[in-house]
Amino acid sequence: MFSRGWGDEAVLTEFSRRSHYVTAPAPILPEWRPTQNQGKVTRRDGQFRSPLAVLPPAVANVHLRALTRPGNQAACVMLAASRDEGYAIRERVFGPLATRGIDLYFLENPYYGERRAGRGPSDMTVADHGLMALGMVQEARALLEYLQPGYLKLVVAGYSMGGHMAAITAAVTPQPIACAALATGASAGAIYTRGLLSRSVDFATLGASAHQRLRQLFDVADITNFRPPLRVNAAVVSGCTEDGYVLPSETERLHAHWKGSSLQWIRAGHFSALMTQRQALRECIEEAISRL
Repeated sequence: MFSRGWGDEAVLTEFSRRSHYVTAPAPILPEWRPTQNQGKVTRRDGQFRSPLAVLPPAVANVHLRALTRPGNQAACVMLAASRDEGYAIRERVFGPLATRGIDLYFLENPYYGERRAGRGPSDMTVADHGLMALGMVQEARALLEYLQPGYLKLVVAGYSMGGHMAAITAAVTPQPIACAALATGASAGAIYTRGLLSRSVDFATLGASAHQRLRQLFDVADITNFRPPLRVNAAVVSGCTEDGYVLPSETERLHAHWKGSSLQWIRAGHFSALMTQRQALRECIEEAISRL
């Protein structure tokens, strides 16, 4: 990771400030393609222009997929994990929720999948990663605003990096929404400098003091820098007991900051949970919605 270096220093300076995360996004109006019926569930793909105007043109169109069922009164905006391109993994893990009363809206991250610029995630600079994180929050907020009139309950959720950005989205959204922050913690700083993922970072290219600078940049999005969500009692924080990527102390720190939230430990590793604990992950989202 980050073999192309830090990237645009102006971007790192300007968009590494917490104030950008709390800025209200412009309204969106997705353009939907024809629907496909999968039994009682309808699948449709769409796109809209990102409210984060500084994204490169190749990245600016947001792609999303919706799984809906007539009569569902709740909706979940599901953010993608690191290197999770497309929708296949999230559909397999969380798709059954559509038959249990929860419509699903999967957003594709900036620089991922149909929004690639260059070779995709492996080609991103640190500055690109910062814009991706900010774009994820802005786009999720805009989609929640768009969906709000059509549903009684809304939840934002995600796994790993998606869970962290879902937590920030819930914290800065001026709506009483639920949140399921799965396999994540308060800050990504330790993940990229101390956990297993740090072994994939090209520190030689980033140069001297890279550990410290990366930690400082990622800690801008530390969840403890933001107020808890309006309905913190409708937040579920989960961690994996055998996780080598997200430190348990970071999961506990997020839960401690969100006083009144529920903490759920899933007996699995960071990746194995997606294969062996799918029902437990879905139940975290259902619990969050039930608390609204």
